[in-house]
Amino acid sequence: MRLEHLFQQAAYSLRGFSVWESRTTVACLIDILEILSRGDLKTEMFKELDRQYLALSALGNLPGVDKQQLNNILQQLSHAQQTLHSYSGQLGQPFRDNELLNSLRQRSSITCGCCSFDLPGYHFWLQQIPETRIDQLEQWYDSLSVVEKPITLMLGILREGADSRPMTSERGFYQQNLDSNTPVQMLRISLPANSNYFPEVSAGKHRFSIRFLEHQAVGRPAQTQEDVEFGLWCCSL
Repeated sequence: MRLEHLFQQAAYSLRGFSVWESRTTVACLIDILEILSRGDLKTEMFKELDRQYLALSALGNLPGVDKQQLNNILQQLSHAQQTLHSYSGQLGQPFRDNELLNSLRQRSSITCGCCSFDLPGYHFWLQQIPETRIDQLEQWYDSLSVVEKPITLMLGILREGADSRPMTSERGFYQQNLDSNTPVQMLRISLPANSNYFPEVSAGKHRFSIRFLEHQAVGRPAQTQEDVEFGLWCCSL
């Protein structure tokens, strides 16, 4: 989900004409690269793609299943598996071979370490015409599609694998036990757009709890004392 967040943020600013939008995109791409440095990420993606494929394949003989839509999803999962399998080397390797991005990675841990006087080469790149910058950013972003597309696909399937249920928390607190035979992989919570609360989730192996908090003018957010109606998705596949 962190990767999904970074990809969405990078895509939003990717084609912006301002220098600050290009800076935002580059910062997101560097953060993505840091996550891709995990040695087990590729293996974990393979496992999840395979798990979802097998779980969905088992639905094919159930009555009421839209087989055309199911086959379409299975084809997308299979294509993602094949693309990831055919990718040789470490994920994000083209980035590691780029001198400009490497210099930015080295400075990213330093507060405000990417100023023009710190990295004149980066400053020079930022002064190129917007079309030149955007073209380069699109090439970098597209080189990560081998990760972005499976991540988007798997999370999309997981999110759509549950129906919303109306719930009510008493005085801003809700707790639910979990079925060990049906592990929940993701919780989704919906509130009205004009709600004064936001949810804070704590989860363990056997149960999860949700506290609905209110912002305070001074000090930390406090749990509301009102009953809160909300929508809940317990996503599993």
